[in-house]
Amino acid sequence: MRFTPISILVFGFSITAIGQHNPPVNRPNIVLIVADDLGFSDLGCYGSEISTPNIDGLANNGKLFASFYTGATCSPTRAMLLSGTDHHIAGLGNMAEAVVSIPAQNGKPGYEGYLNNRVVAVSQLLKDAGYHTYIAGKWHLGLTPDQSPAAKGFERSFTLLAAAENHFYPSPQTNFWEDNNYGSYPSGQYSTDVYTDKLIGYIKSGKKDNKPFFLYAAYTAPHWPLQAPEKYLTKYKGFYDKGYDTLRANRLRGLKRKGIVAPEVKLPALPAVKGNLYNISNRPLQPWKILSKSAQKLEARKMEIYAGMVDNLDYNVGRLLKVLKETGEYDNTFIVFISDNGPDIFEANETPDPMNPYPYMGTANSFIAYGPQWAHAASAVNKLYKGYNAEGGIHCPMIIRRPFQKNGEGVTRQFTTVLDLAPTFIELSGGVHPSIYKGNKIAPYQGSSLIPFFEKKKPFIHDENYIMGWELFGRCALRKGNWKILKIERPFGKGDFALYDLEKDPAESHDLSSQFPDKHRELLAHWNAYVKENGVILVDPR
Repeated sequence: MRFTPISILVFGFSITAIGQHNPPVNRPNIVLIVADDLGFSDLGCYGSEISTPNIDGLANNGKLFASFYTGATCSPTRAMLLSGTDHHIAGLGNMAEAVVSIPAQNGKPGYEGYLNNRVVAVSQLLKDAGYHTYIAGKWHLGLTPDQSPAAKGFERSFTLLAAAENHFYPSPQTNFWEDNNYGSYPSGQYSTDVYTDKLIGYIKSGKKDNKPFFLYAAYTAPHWPLQAPEKYLTKYKGFYDKGYDTLRANRLRGLKRKGIVAPEVKLPALPAVKGNLYNISNRPLQPWKILSKSAQKLEARKMEIYAGMVDNLDYNVGRLLKVLKETGEYDNTFIVFISDNGPDIFEANETPDPMNPYPYMGTANSFIAYGPQWAHAASAVNKLYKGYNAEGGIHCPMIIRRPFQKNGEGVTRQFTTVLDLAPTFIELSGGVHPSIYKGNKIAPYQGSSLIPFFEKKKPFIHDENYIMGWELFGRCALRKGNWKILKIERPFGKGDFALYDLEKDPAESHDLSSQFPDKHRELLAHWNAYVKENGVILVDPR
């Protein structure tokens, strides 16, 4: 544990940015844990049946956020997370995998497909401020050496550069980055275990010089393919035999029981076309009760595997917490746990034996994804899922445990966003976000530090006039206070901006645009300003 003063010069800042700012005497470590595609209701502390005692312990001894918001998919969220600015400014205005096929966006400013030089990653600033900087897991912010974790300030790294891979045997063509060059994956080992092993090694190796550290655990679980170590493949057997419709109702009750959702809130309607429920591929959604027994068995198996992945993720979070305690660093560590977006609806069930897939499901030679019905259950109170700027895509779990915190602080419904984390980390480090970095003009932070709220110097994180906009794949949203406008293509939306009061209607079930035309026009004006200020290039979502 450190109690010695550290004097530093923050290299690369403009002269005006450096000023006379001095770091605090006992700067905390910062541990950021990100789950991939974890649903809003997937943790025990959010009302789930999945066993997550280590993450729940962080919530019980910290603060649980009921109104935390991300981007609708992974790389936009990660860009905002590290930059503190809108992803359209940071270079991920669209997914890199998508932008190459859209001429209107390809090559345009803000659509580079990697973190650009209009932003500076918080990892760079923390390294400049004297922190060790470590990352293991998913990068998804660039594929080349000049876009790598090393180029963005990470001193030690072991990362999957792309979006997703087999959790045991990644393809030989998949690029991994280790420290200062391309690396290789230890085939046959499970991804969440591997990334935790790396992070534990970084903590122990950096301990000798007594510097604080920033550790980014960017796990790839529970993102598909749904795969887990053998002991986790059987742990949840039989848990989901009653199906996704029952689980969805149970999850809502769990959220209410935890005080995260108000008692009167109802589940949002499932997307429908002419009375039939549809998923994103325009194939009918099947209610559980009409599935055959064999189909129910396979569907339940998918969710059993998914639950095992979340359980294993919690086990590895516990491993990280244990080493922090063993090295004497736990008390002086600021710990954040989030999901990067809502649950995914991708659907797959590929195994070596398509005629008898059950024995192979969840193993290293299977490719399983659980589909929209389980995603609806994981979203629970939230409308839709990953890829949409409806609540199901962007309303995510977040838990924070502060240094030397002895007692839990319960649930807060303060509106909080992924943009707030970089400013928070910089304030904790005693650093300053520069206006110029290495000769490049840097976009200002769009989020706010959480520290004044935690220290009760402010009664809120964002006041009622704070505006947050979202756009991805031509799906658009903007929030001001409790009001939100949302534009989604048919059949999942009305093809134009609807208006919702999220305080009274968190499920986005009642369009109020005709009842409150002035409020609708006000938010539309803010939307037009958001598009202009952030360089959004709109495309047809179809």
